[in-house]
Amino acid sequence: MLRRTLLSALPLAAAKPGLRFSPAAPFPGSPILFQLPTGPATSTWLDRPLAFSADGIALAAVGLEVKPGVLPLTFEQGEVHSIPIARHQYRTGVLTVPPRFVTPPAEVLKRIQQEAALKKTVFATRSARRWKGPFAAPADTPHTSPFGTRRTYNGKTRSIHQGLDFRAPTGTEVVATHTGQVLLAREMYYEGGFVVLDHGEGLFSLYMHLSAFSVNEGETVAQSQPIARSGASGRVTGPHLHFGVQWQGLYMEPATLLGLRFPS
Repeated sequence: MLRRTLLSALPLAAAKPGLRFSPAAPFPGSPILFQLPTGPATSTWLDRPLAFSADGIALAAVGLEVKPGVLPLTFEQGEVHSIPIARHQYRTGVLTVPPRFVTPPAEVLKRIQQEAALKKTVFATRSARRWKGPFAAPADTPHTSPFGTRRTYNGKTRSIHQGLDFRAPTGTEVVATHTGQVLLAREMYYEGGFVVLDHGEGLFSLYMHLSAFSVNEGETVAQSQPIARSGASGRVTGPHLHFGVQWQGLYMEPATLLGLRFPS
C-alpha cells in the first residue's frame, strides 16, 4: 500500500513549478537527477547543499539508510518540493576472503588508520562541477555483484557492498566514467589498487582492486579515458572491477546512474 501511495504521488511531485526528477521512483541508495526549466538555483537535499547549473541540472544521491516516504528538496527562497522515495529490496551474500582482511594483523593497523584518514580528507574535497551529460561505464564487461548487497565475510564481518562489480579478468582496461581530477591513484590495504576521481560538487567515482595505473594523482582526465587495469588486489575473492560513486558522503547505485537520461 505504501509503494502504491508513493507511486501515485509521483505526477504531483514532478509537476510542481517545472521541477522534474529521475528515476521516476527514486529509492534508498539511488541517484536522483533533478531538472528545472531554468537555472542556476541553490537548494538543500538531505541537509547537503545542492547546486543547479545554468541549464537547470543537479545530481544527488538518496542515502542507503533513508526510509521510504517523502523527502524535502528545499530552495533558498523557501520553496519546498516533496520527493517520494519508494521501497527497494537489496540482496544478501556470503563471501570467504583471506583472514587478514577480516582480522587485520597488528602490523597493518596503523596503515589502515592512515588510509582511513586520507580517504576522509579526499572525500571532503569540494570543487566546481566538471561533468556534463551522461556517465559512461568504466568497463565494457557484464555486471556481477550488485550495489547494496549485505555481505558477511568469513561468517563474521558484515558490510554493505557500496558499488557495482564488473566481470574483468586481470588486465582489463578501466576508463573514467566522466571528466574528473585524479585525487588518488595508489595501493591501499582493503581497496588494493585504488583510483578516485573528483567530478566536482562532492561527486566522486571510485575504482578498486586494480593491477596497474594509467594516470597519476593530480591529473585531469576526460570521460572514457583509460585510467587503469583491473586486477585482484585488496579484499577480493578473484579478479574484477569494483566501481563506486559517492555524492557528499552518500553512495549511489551505479547501474541506475549509468542508465539515467540527461537532457541534451
